[in-house]
Amino acid sequence: MKKRLVVILSCVVLCLASFAGGYLARDKKHTAAVQSSSELSAKFPLLAKRLFIDDPNDVIINFSDLRMQISNYMTSNGLKGSVYFEYLPTGTSIRYTGDSEYVAASLMKMPVVMELYKASELGRINLDTIVELKQEWLDSSYGALYKKGAGYKLSLRDAAQIALSQSDNTAINIILNSTQGLLKTGENVISSLDVSFNRDDKSQIEISARSYASFLKCLYFSCYVNYVDSQEILTLLTQSQFNNRLRQGVPNDVKIAHKIGTYSNTTQSDCGIVYEDKRNYLLCVILQVADTNEGNAHIAALSKLTYDYLKTSEPTKITN
Repeated sequence: MKKRLVVILSCVVLCLASFAGGYLARDKKHTAAVQSSSELSAKFPLLAKRLFIDDPNDVIINFSDLRMQISNYMTSNGLKGSVYFEYLPTGTSIRYTGDSEYVAASLMKMPVVMELYKASELGRINLDTIVELKQEWLDSSYGALYKKGAGYKLSLRDAAQIALSQSDNTAINIILNSTQGLLKTGENVISSLDVSFNRDDKSQIEISARSYASFLKCLYFSCYVNYVDSQEILTLLTQSQFNNRLRQGVPNDVKIAHKIGTYSNTTQSDCGIVYEDKRNYLLCVILQVADTNEGNAHIAALSKLTYDYLKTSEPTKITN
């Protein structure tokens, strides 16, 4: 009888040990996965957190008041333009004539750089290739790179950085003219994302705030170029030297990845992602305003009222 009891107890102990070992191994594996997600999120801080976290518990905010505030601001100031806001954790959006199209101008430098990085991923272009400036590429209408003159050398990666952070026309000419015709002023990205656009009588690309937001979201969710390249492009956008539009309405310690555009003193624009803690959002403002300073002030004001709303609104959590 004693022998039998010993055998039974031994079996029980072995079963418990086996169960505990399996549980600990599974728990260790789960912890490793969590750490891996955390590490990835830390490595790519400008990309969407939901790319690395399973079953995220997003924050939901009622945006009815913000919608009214944006509409009232536009109408009370007699402004014509296209405004698009999206709360990135949930995809909730606001549009004020968000589908009206205006000349994109320098906004299109961003999708051109996206095309450049995609070509690099496909092995068609080396971003570290050194290019020598040609006389016909020099453009004094926007940016200061032209002052370097013909013969100045820089890499395609450097040209991308200057094109985005300084909105430099010469830098974008370098990219478009030294890549064997692979890039088409952003239209490869437009086609890939099925973004709606038009052309005016001068063949300038016209786009709405909502359509342009697709490029930013594609970087944020890494849907066109890989994690590393999406992170790098967004980082270049955080280095923008233009701080008197969207940036002006957001505290200095809050990161913002954005691109401005100005067209013949008739269209002023700024579109970007604001990285407010746990409340990342996208705001794109394209205004038909002749005076640049006036356009700057209105975009800054719209940026501030949007940020203030997000900062002070009480959240509600999704519950099961």
